[in-house]
Amino acid sequence: MNPFASPLAITGNGLLLRDFTDADLPVMVDLFDDPDVALRTPIASPFDLAAARDYLAVMRRTRAEENRLHLAITRAGEDVPLGMVFLRPALCMVGYVVGKRHRRQGLAVRSAQVITEFALRAVGLPHVLLEIEAENTASVAVARALGARLSDADPVEVQSKGRSLRLETWIIEP
Repeated sequence: MNPFASPLAITGNGLLLRDFTDADLPVMVDLFDDPDVALRTPIASPFDLAAARDYLAVMRRTRAEENRLHLAITRAGEDVPLGMVFLRPALCMVGYVVGKRHRRQGLAVRSAQVITEFALRAVGLPHVLLEIEAENTASVAVARALGARLSDADPVEVQSKGRSLRLETWIIEP
């Protein structure tokens, strides 16, 4: 079985991680047009319906070209996206975004657990990495809740939207 076959649905922790669809475009605007998302991710800002269409096209292209996954976080039995998890297997990288109205409900930890388990078991990655700014205390707390440890790697310096980011690498091993 190809773990990147489309459509894809991964369940666990009371969640369903599934492909984004064209019907999700208005919800994507609500999830991603947020100053916190703009600050912490390379997602376009402002994020309007045109940006949502473009981002969905990028999701589909990178899935086809790189096996990169961007999956909507939904509650089991419900269909409305509450956020997104992604998996970039070539870098063993996992990440997440939870919509502002859905934060502080454990969705980041629960969805990251599900995608990490998928990455380690179904995809067969040797470990999973998260890159997090030290100042992003919420994501640091998620990493710790996942059982990740801060790696010995030097922080990664990246430029995003005219801002210099220093990302620490957290590692989850089977």
